[in-house]
Amino acid sequence: MNKIFLEQIKKIKADTLRFKKSKKNSKNNKNFFIKTDNVYFDYSRNTFDDKLIKKLLNLAEIIDIKNKYKELINGHEVNISEKRKVLHPALRRVSPSLDKSISKKIYDHKDYLKKLSNDIRSGRKKSFSNKNYTDIVSIGTGGSFFGIKAVYESLKNYSSVKIKLHFISNLDFTENRDLLLKLNPKTTLFIVVSKSFRTIETIENIKKIKQWLNKSSNKSNIMNNFLAVTENDSEALKLGIHEDNIIKIWDWLGGRYSIWSGVSVGLIIAIGYTNFKKFLNGAEKADKHFSQNKYNKNIPVIMALISFYYTTYFGAQSHLILPYNYRLRFLQDHIQQLEMESNGKSLDVDGKRISSKAGNIVWGGSGSCSQHSFYQLLHQGNLIIPSDFIISKKSDCGSQDNHDMLFSNFLSHLEILNKGFSKLQATELYEKKFSNQGLDEELVIRNLMLSGKNPANAILLNQLSPESLGELIAFYEHKTYVLGLLYGINSFDQWAVEIGKIKAVEIYDDIKEAKRKNKKTNIKIMKEYLN
Repeated sequence: MNKIFLEQIKKIKADTLRFKKSKKNSKNNKNFFIKTDNVYFDYSRNTFDDKLIKKLLNLAEIIDIKNKYKELINGHEVNISEKRKVLHPALRRVSPSLDKSISKKIYDHKDYLKKLSNDIRSGRKKSFSNKNYTDIVSIGTGGSFFGIKAVYESLKNYSSVKIKLHFISNLDFTENRDLLLKLNPKTTLFIVVSKSFRTIETIENIKKIKQWLNKSSNKSNIMNNFLAVTENDSEALKLGIHEDNIIKIWDWLGGRYSIWSGVSVGLIIAIGYTNFKKFLNGAEKADKHFSQNKYNKNIPVIMALISFYYTTYFGAQSHLILPYNYRLRFLQDHIQQLEMESNGKSLDVDGKRISSKAGNIVWGGSGSCSQHSFYQLLHQGNLIIPSDFIISKKSDCGSQDNHDMLFSNFLSHLEILNKGFSKLQATELYEKKFSNQGLDEELVIRNLMLSGKNPANAILLNQLSPESLGELIAFYEHKTYVLGLLYGINSFDQWAVEIGKIKAVEIYDDIKEAKRKNKKTNIKIMKEYLN
């Protein structure tokens, strides 16, 4: 990190002491909000004021976010360790400065996805049994699963009733078997999503599915029921997938940033290309907002600075995602992979060890259900857990009164986390609800008192639509990118993950050999490895 950046870090640290020493809850700043056509972001319930947020915004100026982002979208090799470009935003909108050959591949890719999805939805492209597809199974893990699953579940209201989308991601064959029991092999399309086409979870699932299809094929060509999305088309061909059924992706597209591409072809078939285009349009709006808005009116920049602030100065180690929309219940799984795989690093871009904590534990759950789970910890625990509360203004199911009750819970917990519950309020509540139960008055009142000062952002979507969802997810992508710049790390590699995969192959070979020679049990083998 440069000297100016480090000096600014020290200034913020000194100013932060004001809030740490203060026993009073800070007053909400009503100007701490940013609004777009689809998203309203309210960050007024945080432990800082105008003076301190300006100092945080100076960090954004020092690290020169906008010019670095220009380098990214124009095709510079910003993924230094792997010597790769990072061009997922080009799938939303191609930069005029981008290499023309790359631009053409992206346009051709989209055209193919549009035609393919329309052909399957209309019945022009049929299964090996010459029947229309009724079910699609997307086979993939990690970045080939979490984002697609989250978006599909979020946009169920836009999905076809004629074609259902399912997922297989687990190496545990139980998931595969349980799903196949429900499906008709003659009308099920399998989409194998794997950048390398060597991922063990994916390859093993394909083997089992081919066996299942062959039982019903009557010697028909079952490979008509397979599509592949991969960078490694030669491996897909080896497994028997037809060349015309292979959708090519590129080395500049990281898995956790790939939902904007053919990786989501199952989703595209389910919701239709028109809705997928709106999803891309929403993300493009987020890109423009990020690249054009001033830092003080820039949602992902503010999100990143807030996260950096609590991790660096308050020792926060996690960030909580709380959607008060049933449809968004898998959103935190995607954001978790996006941020933790990107920024879970201890080395900077030059390979030097960093002294600060980088990367948060991202977790969450459906807000309404989680109120009955871990909210006790949020309200009365002694941990600092910054959170994002997310809801849409309109009901997703048409029951507005039910949605108003949900919205009331959304606001209630936001306010209590921020303002707390005073002794006077606790006393009044005791008198009203608990005084006739023979309880220890002082003990109950003390337990009802809440200190507040728990940081929380409120995110409101105008409605849960393809466009608003695309914008929201792209904001989280940009937040992750800015955090990487603040920590001085490479957000686009993930070397550590590869080590576990390699070691697993070695251990598997050892297990098979041990069982063949000595008939050892898994328990004995595990003990040997642990020792």
